[in-house]
Amino acid sequence: MILDVERVKRIAVIGGGGSMGHGIVLACIQGGPYEVTIISRKQKTCAYGLELIKEGPYGLTRAVQRGKITCEQADEMFSRVRTTTHYAEGLEGADLVFESIPEDKEQKKQCLQLVETCVPPHCVIASGTSAIMISEMAGAMKSMEGRLVGTHWFFPSNVMKLVEVGRSEITSEDAFEFTMAFLRKIGKRPFAVKDSPGFFMTRFINTYITEAIRLVELGVASISDIDEMNRSGSGWPMGVFQLLDETASFDAYYHAQAYLYETLGERYRIPALARKLFEAGYLGNPQLKPGSKGGWYDFFSEEKRYRKK
Repeated sequence: MILDVERVKRIAVIGGGGSMGHGIVLACIQGGPYEVTIISRKQKTCAYGLELIKEGPYGLTRAVQRGKITCEQADEMFSRVRTTTHYAEGLEGADLVFESIPEDKEQKKQCLQLVETCVPPHCVIASGTSAIMISEMAGAMKSMEGRLVGTHWFFPSNVMKLVEVGRSEITSEDAFEFTMAFLRKIGKRPFAVKDSPGFFMTRFINTYITEAIRLVELGVASISDIDEMNRSGSGWPMGVFQLLDETASFDAYYHAQAYLYETLGERYRIPALARKLFEAGYLGNPQLKPGSKGGWYDFFSEEKRYRKK
């Protein structure tokens, strides 16, 4: 039987050292008295996640500087985070698991197959997929497919309120209601969406990102001009290419778009220019995406006419 949400104590975040995963960790430790374990196959990724949690642009030190929390509160929150490279160790006794690994369906399926062999029977498993259908991933599981839900977070995870909650026909009512209640408890605003490729937000956001890339391909406008028009004409806080660069979300867009093209057809084909940058290794802010050569502005040597937050 699934726990009452008030009894949740232990949470595991697989991929918690990444740009999205570390924000989920922050959301949990800032949202309640939870013990949170970061699980990654590489120790350096765990260490990087701890660094972002403490000193990153949306981390605990910045929260102290902005007067959101005290130094004592930051230290207490940080003390509830631990890391491990061993799945069995990190998942033992977990009441809730957030999976936040790259948007590759085979990797996610293998991860979920491993998770269900390590967690207690009452555990709920939440995949951070932005595009892959929950039923498709559940098909790879043997015993806990009814405990699988989708939780599509938005960067930065501990700041943005919206979380899309994907629910397949296989997902149990208890697992779904538990997930919605937990997200509300930590201050999020969850919305239930139908189990469909890309849900709502990814299909919506990727469509305007893709069109912006195609307009650059056609020479209609430069990336900096498009971003400035986004901000000054549409009132957006960030332009399309600023978003891809500064949040290091280009590879998430790319993998999600590939899945949408595979499942929904021609209208979601990846633009050739996007493929060029992806293959060249320009994945966005290297601080958030180690190994990246830079972003769209760097590739085109364009001046960044915006101020970073």
